[in-house]
Amino acid sequence: MRKLIIIIAAITILSNCNNPNPKKINHEIKIDTVATEDDRMEDSTKVLVSELPIKFDSTNVLLHTIGLVELNKRGDYSKYSSASYSNSGIGNSYFNSDNFSGEFINIIFEDESGKRLLSKNKITIKKGIFLREIFEKTKSGYILYSVYDRDTNGDNKLDSDDIESLYISMLNGSDFTKITKELHELYDYRLIKGENKLYYRTLEDVDKDGKLTSNDQFHYYFLAFRKDGYSNNEYYPLEVFK
Repeated sequence: MRKLIIIIAAITILSNCNNPNPKKINHEIKIDTVATEDDRMEDSTKVLVSELPIKFDSTNVLLHTIGLVELNKRGDYSKYSSASYSNSGIGNSYFNSDNFSGEFINIIFEDESGKRLLSKNKITIKKGIFLREIFEKTKSGYILYSVYDRDTNGDNKLDSDDIESLYISMLNGSDFTKITKELHELYDYRLIKGENKLYYRTLEDVDKDGKLTSNDQFHYYFLAFRKDGYSNNEYYPLEVFK
């Protein structure tokens, strides 16, 4: 029996190695785009933990990133420390200047008006960036987020095996808005200095095979920031070849 288990495990590992581009979208299932209940809270083996607060320079808002961790038993008690949950997303969190990253299920924003949650939906936040240049030029503070918000491959998890989406909010966590289109994978983005514009690309699974490959289609967009808000615009840089 032990040999059989080892053989099955080896076959699984080899199968994963031979499939470097697994399916990110399972078109055979109905992908839930409206559910708000976070069933991860029901996992009795994990506990809700807040990282120590972060604050972007020259702002007045504290951010408390929130995650679920599985604590390691130490004697008759469980102790909170980086070693206690070093293998979890929150244990591997990182903050530097205007950027933070990890694996968070939500963020609490705190300022003089009180506290608020970033989102009421089930999401996993991969990273965030404070758009400082936009803040200095328009006096409006924005945070950009890379988020997993749909279980697109149907494995009951929200992680890097799913489609990555781009979101934006105000500095205080209000107006949390999805920027990318449904089932479009965020490919990359770039802020153009001096232009008040953030360009980004997405990839659409146009051949419906569930994988994101050279057979699929890129889409191009930019956010144009003004003092009174921003607009989301699609553009077509390759039409000159037509």
